[in-house]
Amino acid sequence: MNQESSKHHIIDAVFVICLLLMFLLSSLTVIAIGASIYKKNVEQTSENYSQRISFSYVTEKVRQSDINGSIDVEKRFGENVLVLREEAGDEQYNTYIYDYDGYLMEFFARADVNNFFPQSGQKILKINSFDAEKISNHLLSITIEADDGSEDSVFIAIRSNAR
Repeated sequence: MNQESSKHHIIDAVFVICLLLMFLLSSLTVIAIGASIYKKNVEQTSENYSQRISFSYVTEKVRQSDINGSIDVEKRFGENVLVLREEAGDEQYNTYIYDYDGYLMEFFARADVNNFFPQSGQKILKINSFDAEKISNHLLSITIEADDGSEDSVFIAIRSNAR
């Protein structure tokens, strides 16, 4: 009878060890799947970041400058540049938003400064390209190609009256 009871105990021990191994394998599988899903979510968030931020930045700058004809698009450096005009005291100032060398750039200067180098601006965000187009006196089209190559456009309504 001792021999029979010892065989039961070995089979019981092997069964418990097999259950633990199955639990360990299933736990590792769940962790691997979860890590894969998390990695994909982080990649998607990173891809959308530069485009969302760049559109938010440009839209907010346009909203801040939306005062009676102070928003325009000019041709500079061989491409369209968004120009936002403002008055401080007796001086007129322009903010230029454009892309240069893979970055969304902003340059702030007095209105009488006609020529400036594109690298003079401040780097805002890494992008591939930026294009602004004034569709009408009340509508602006902004197209941005993000760092990952995805391109998107947004239309911004100009609420003030144009000059």
